[in-house]
Amino acid sequence: MKLKKKVAIVTGASRGIGGAIALSMARAGADLVVNYNQDADGARSVARKIEKMGRRVLVVQADVSCGEEVDQLVERALKAFHKIDILVNNAGIFIASPIEEVREEDWDRVMAVNLKSVFLCCQAVGKHMIKSKSGGAIINIASISAHLPEVNGGAYTPSKAAVIGLTKLLAIEWAKYNIRVNAISPGPVMTPLQRKAYSSQELLEARNRAIPVERHGKPEEIAAAAVFLASEDAGYITGEEMTIDGGSRISMFHLVHRLAMCT
Repeated sequence: MKLKKKVAIVTGASRGIGGAIALSMARAGADLVVNYNQDADGARSVARKIEKMGRRVLVVQADVSCGEEVDQLVERALKAFHKIDILVNNAGIFIASPIEEVREEDWDRVMAVNLKSVFLCCQAVGKHMIKSKSGGAIINIASISAHLPEVNGGAYTPSKAAVIGLTKLLAIEWAKYNIRVNAISPGPVMTPLQRKAYSSQELLEARNRAIPVERHGKPEEIAAAAVFLASEDAGYITGEEMTIDGGSRISMFHLVHRLAMCT
């Protein structure tokens, strides 16, 4: 019960990594604000599971790339729980395109959801934490793509690299308020959306062989790291990026070699 009596907001929490983080934080004792933008059924499903654990939960629809809606999200959270101890910025999108063909509207949308939303949520929640003098923990979900660019990834790599930079800036500026800000950079993680990216079992198996540990990560493995970073066990950790990628980032030669063997 590392997060007992804590209140956490998780954006994009209706499925995948966000849903796993919300559920893991509930298991660790936290009450949850489950944010979603479009997947209402998924958000309600996550909420029901949290309620079965005996935790309080609030489901809030909000486009976190919009400042007004972020403010409403935070206001509703404070009205329901009177405090916010943890913020996890998980909401994100991916629009595939060769960089020379990226449309301006796609660039703007990816940057809005993947980067602007992190800034807006951190600012809104951070103001509350500073005013209340309660401190807190903020976790921003970046990506290994910030270091190993994904071919035809469009604006995704730049957006996630910027999230890491923003994380470090916030950590420096807010350390004096006892607000810790860290990032998690997942590698390939097997979510329902990720599974759809592979047109065949053979392609999936080839991708697995290109990862040093020869498998995709699980959403629950990312969630476990988020619980740790939100807990007092990580009380001396801020401004850090935790890479969870099965060894891919530190083994670029291995990655290239294994990919060549798969072709």
